Amino acid sequence: MSEIFNRLKGSALPAAFYYKTSGDFCVGIVREADDEFVALEFISRTGKFDGYHCVRLEEILKVDVGTPYLDNLAKVYRHYNEPLPPLKLSSKEVLESFVDYLARGKRLCTMEVGFDALEKISGYVAGRDWDIVQLRLLDENGRPAGYTEIDFEAIVYIGTESEYEKYLALLASLNGGTPEKGDEKGKGDKNILSFPFGK
Repeated sequence: MSEIFNRLKGSALPAAFYYKTSGDFCVGIVREADDEFVALEFISRTGKFDGYHCVRLEEILKVDVGTPYLDNLAKVYRHYNEPLPPLKLSSKEVLESFVDYLARGKRLCTMEVGFDALEKISGYVAGRDWDIVQLRLLDENGRPAGYTEIDFEAIVYIGTESEYEKYLALLASLNGGTPEKGDEKGKGDKNILSFPFGK
């Protein structure tokens, strides 16, 4: 399926991507793709920018392009012409460069991880050591919830800058936390799993 994404890359054509596990679909413009992951510029159902997402190709059941729905959504999206955060990814290591992008920009992200049962987690990338990513977790109330390490093989999806991440970041700040440091007092958010970033 990677050849489909390579053809869509650079075309600015929105495509609908249907997920195997949920049966749901999303709409996005392909920004980069390799043999395992595709990075997408998501478009909300109302034609607005809805973040960058990196999806494992195995999770995608089918792709639609050029339908009347997508043509209309593209018109509305072009009309809004929202300024987007700059995103530059490697065409050979899409997931790795996406994770590095999150870490450098201190961007809140949401991941779906697992094999048989998927778990949804949110947080900030604290570091990466080869194919292990470390995340400073936030709970659904925007409060620090410790750290976890995730093997790249377990990542099904990772997204940032969507309405959900914006909501969670705002909630964290309203609850007294800061994106980079956790709670203001610095208590209960010590990283004991740390390793040097970017190896």
